[in-house]
Amino acid sequence: MILKMKSRYRNMKSTLFVLLLMWAGFSTCTSQSLLPAGSGIFHFSTHPALRGDSIRVFYHRPVGKVAEFPVLFVMHGVNRNADTYRDNWVELSEKYKILVIVPEFTKERFPGSRMYNYGNLWSKDGKLNAEQDWTYSLIDPIFEEVVRLSVSKAKQYDLFGHSAGAQFAHRFFLFKRDTKVSRVVAANAGSYTMLDTGVDFPFGVNGMEMDEDRLKSLLARDLIVQLGEEDTDPKHRNLNVTPEAMKQGAYRFERGMNFYESAKECADRLGVSFGWTLRTVAGVAHDNAGMALDIAGYLYSGNKSGSTGENRSSKTNQFFKE
Repeated sequence: MILKMKSRYRNMKSTLFVLLLMWAGFSTCTSQSLLPAGSGIFHFSTHPALRGDSIRVFYHRPVGKVAEFPVLFVMHGVNRNADTYRDNWVELSEKYKILVIVPEFTKERFPGSRMYNYGNLWSKDGKLNAEQDWTYSLIDPIFEEVVRLSVSKAKQYDLFGHSAGAQFAHRFFLFKRDTKVSRVVAANAGSYTMLDTGVDFPFGVNGMEMDEDRLKSLLARDLIVQLGEEDTDPKHRNLNVTPEAMKQGAYRFERGMNFYESAKECADRLGVSFGWTLRTVAGVAHDNAGMALDIAGYLYSGNKSGSTGENRSSKTNQFFKE
């Protein structure tokens, strides 16, 4: 009898040991990143604004502990070439250990500036859309999917946009509330939404429920206006030359300076501490590659010296258009 009990006890211990091994193996599997190191793509579809459709999300994950990496969203330009923008950040991703995420907003699914640059805030018939239908409302859910897939510990993300992507980025900053974004960078935007309540959206904030308290909150937050000092071509083929845009300046560098300075004047007028940063990059025109090189070092190297570009890259890249 005693021998039988000992045998059963040994069998129970063996069974328990096997179950523990199985549980440990399951836990290990579920804690593994589903974003392999290197460059890749995943599809995102779980948002009401997509109405059952999906978008491609390009990414680059550096070698190392992905759970510890900061997450950077990169917004492409008017050509909607997310793959090229992702590829442009590969070396920087590896150097600074950044998980780079580039959602693709195709012209077919998000046609025109209304759907991309202006975030689908307004419908074709001039009515303010529900916030869940804004293109801007896709970014946080994509971030949450990135955290799930990568098993990241990140609680926030940074957002960088160049050209049309900079239009997306700064309007995301202005109008999308309660997000997990940390720092927003608008690089070489072609036009801006000025903090002018007397000018209609998209060139001003009239009609956008922008009261004084909201203005004060925005002016105190961290927006980086990054400008290539050579982005001064008044006849660039992708430059917005409508009368409303021309009031902001003759070319992108001038428009960006006016956007920053007018916001600074607004902060002074409202008596609020101004939290924005102006960063100009010497020797760089309308070139995403040069701007990326500069801002990656600024954001992730720990060197925050100066309000003008320390990295004077003069690289050019013909793939990037507004």
